[in-house]
Amino acid sequence: MALVTAELSTAFPENGTQLSCSRWFALFQFIYGLCKGGFTVWVHHAFGPFWAFQEGLWFWLSGVIDAALYPSLAVTCVSKFIPELDALSATETWMAKAAMASLFALPNLLGIQLVGRGMMLLSMVVTLPFVVFSMAGFSNAASDWTVLTQVRHADTPWNATAFVESSGQEIAIQWKLLLTTVFWNCNGFANVSTFAGEVADPGKAYPRALLLTLLALELSYLVPLSAGVVFNRPPWWSWTEISFSDLAHSLGGNGLLSLMTIATLASNWGQFTSEMFCVSFQLTGMAESGLAPSIFAARAAASDVPYVSVAVSHSLVLLLIQFDLDDVMTTANAISAMYQVLLLAAAVKLRVSMPHVHRPYRVPGSIHVLIALTVLPLCVASYLIYSPLEDILNSPGTSASNFVVPVVLVAGGAYAYALNVPSKEFGNSKDATAEESQRLA
Repeated sequence: MALVTAELSTAFPENGTQLSCSRWFALFQFIYGLCKGGFTVWVHHAFGPFWAFQEGLWFWLSGVIDAALYPSLAVTCVSKFIPELDALSATETWMAKAAMASLFALPNLLGIQLVGRGMMLLSMVVTLPFVVFSMAGFSNAASDWTVLTQVRHADTPWNATAFVESSGQEIAIQWKLLLTTVFWNCNGFANVSTFAGEVADPGKAYPRALLLTLLALELSYLVPLSAGVVFNRPPWWSWTEISFSDLAHSLGGNGLLSLMTIATLASNWGQFTSEMFCVSFQLTGMAESGLAPSIFAARAAASDVPYVSVAVSHSLVLLLIQFDLDDVMTTANAISAMYQVLLLAAAVKLRVSMPHVHRPYRVPGSIHVLIALTVLPLCVASYLIYSPLEDILNSPGTSASNFVVPVVLVAGGAYAYALNVPSKEFGNSKDATAEESQRLA
């Protein structure tokens, strides 16, 4: 995905894209110019305004659904300090999540500069406690390091006194949950490649940057997780989404627990704020390009904040926070996979239909190599799209997937079918794009 988006972002002179909004990306001051083009422009050149609208809609909606996860995670984290939160009714729990979401959304109402600087600060607040945790975990390993090779077993109840697991049978890997979780944690990796227009010599800079990013991503997961596994109190097979807090308390008492709680809250806040920032400006960019109702183009005079887009995005978050975390994650992944499939298809189509456009960065090899590189991500994305649709058929109910995915497909298709966006209003024509690209070569 990173290679494909790098090629497209350098091939078309339209500056920027919605996907420049990665979770910890600091250069938010460029967003205004970025959100009017990018993915929707590329898909427009490849398949026309109908699919360009779908691309923009799916990206916006997947971001909003993803943002709905963080208030729930934050409330769960705080419950380690305030156990009374676990005893709240469904309505009270929703109110607590809504309050957390509203608090997290405040920076988006105060302007671009505050969000950008805040993300830089929060990234440091998140990193330092996990460094301390990892060092303490490795230095206080409570078990043989061969625990890293263990497989989870059935019938292994948590024994808080003995810190041992009972005998049992190996549990089959839950591939659906594993794939969904890994995709969600690694999704957005291609985001960094969409700033190619602002990078000197992207053909050299991007391979090196992507390699370093991949290494940093792997280390950020493997190091603290490995430290927790070898410390192993509570045992790794009993972990849940809040087990880092349990590990921190066992390892360093209330002091380390406090640091990890602060880091977790900062992470949730930062990811929610940056996600909401991106989807709000992206929706505004669609309105300014004629792909969404003009009301979403409204901005505050003083701060340039797209307040209508922020309000609509936040309202959808408040609706979604009542659903189960795994269900919301599955839905976010499915819609995210939809726009990534369309992006990959656009990359292949544009390589065929516009082969002479200058590409400062180009995926190595012929069109056949490009197609081969898309096979694996297409297979993964297709499964993630199929999974919630299968759930709808097998267990119809009130889950987020059951009502969001069909509504998106039907409403988005109907609106785009009635949409008539002249190319001159949306972006440069193919000929103009090719001429400008050659001029910049």
